[in-house]
Amino acid sequence: MALLSPTTRVNYLRMLAFRGSEATMVRNFQRGFNFGTPLVVDGRYGPATEAALKMSYGNLRAGRTTASTHFSFSEFRCKCYGRYSTCQGVWVARAHLQRLEAYRTKIGSVRIVSGCRCYSHNSAVGGATSSQHLFGVASDIAPMVSLNTMRGYRLFAGIGYSGSSGRVLHVDSRDIGGHNSTGGRPTAPTTWRYV
Repeated sequence: MALLSPTTRVNYLRMLAFRGSEATMVRNFQRGFNFGTPLVVDGRYGPATEAALKMSYGNLRAGRTTASTHFSFSEFRCKCYGRYSTCQGVWVARAHLQRLEAYRTKIGSVRIVSGCRCYSHNSAVGGATSSQHLFGVASDIAPMVSLNTMRGYRLFAGIGYSGSSGRVLHVDSRDIGGHNSTGGRPTAPTTWRYV
């Protein structure tokens, strides 16, 4: 059976909020796809990636989630919305999605306020130069739980909380993102207070 044409698959990926070259979009899709067996993350378009892409695109058209059981790729899209030519749109990591799914199971509902951030957008919003949002392993979330509750779940390696309310605003999976200068891990997360 022939694969989708390059034009069609690029259009599908763009509809799912990915940006960049075809290989970049395919790699980022493979990285985050969280239904069933993990895809090989190599940027090559073959039968397994096609089956996954058709599933995600079909879910999009049917009004269902596209990345995992309860989350869609578009929820993690960089908020520059393509303003910067180097932005790839979405590059969320599968393991981070799995942790968010586990967190959602505990509290019932999770909204992603901010997910991926390209370097230009991160700089424009005053994000940390080593923000985990840059690496696709961070989410600002709502509703918020207390810092102690979040620590007790042992799901995230980085937790940022509001200084005024003590409620968690940010979670990340820096231990799997490749940029963990603080050594945070789910059993001993790096925590910080937002003023």
